[in-house]
Amino acid sequence: MPPTFGGAPKCPVCGKSVYAAEQVLAAGGAFHRQCFKCSVCSKWLESTTVCDKEGVLFCKSCYGKEHGP
Repeated sequence: MPPTFGGAPKCPVCGKSVYAAEQVLAAGGAFHRQCFKCSVCSKWLESTTVCDKEGVLFCKSCYGKEHGP
């Protein structure tokens, strides 16, 4: 049986495959490290600074400005 490729999860931001060596798991998805940034200010995020609303990533300050505390 031939091998099957393309079984890696897709990044919600760019839509490309995310492999284990480059993934960041958050907000119910697997992201590339370079895609794991705030959708408003483009600040790089970490597991302690990420907030999400319906799959969209925000830093804590932008989330507070957009959606309240």
